[in-house]
Amino acid sequence: MKLKYSIPGIIIIFFSSCYSLKPESNIKQGLSGYIYAIRGNQMPGPGRLQSKGHGASRYLLIYEPTTIKNTSGARPVFTHIKTRLIARAKSDSTGYYAITLPAGAYSVFIGEGKNFFAAESDANGVINPVKITDKTISHKDFSITLSATY
Repeated sequence: MKLKYSIPGIIIIFFSSCYSLKPESNIKQGLSGYIYAIRGNQMPGPGRLQSKGHGASRYLLIYEPTTIKNTSGARPVFTHIKTRLIARAKSDSTGYYAITLPAGAYSVFIGEGKNFFAAESDANGVINPVKITDKTISHKDFSITLSATY
């Protein structure tokens, strides 16, 4: 019995075996997700979809829960964080990051040159809050909007 393989079929099989929706990571507990950089005109309009942005390689800085009174600068760009740095990681060229963290509550900042980017806060004023629970990997994507207009 002779098998026929088409070139396009072989290419599809090859690339689908190489493609993964989510990169593998070795962490068992912590935080993972993507960092996106959004640029340009993001005003909604007829026939215009809002961009999710492009994956960005940046440092992800994990601090003790931080409020505005523990920072210098103004949201979303901070020049100094007064709480304790817990951990840091760097996202890859697609923006993917994964970091092991102990269970607890944290604030996440994205390194932007010598500054720190963080655009969200919760009802208690904690900047970019994340919560890590035992034996789980929390997922959180971040969008850097400094070069976007709305």
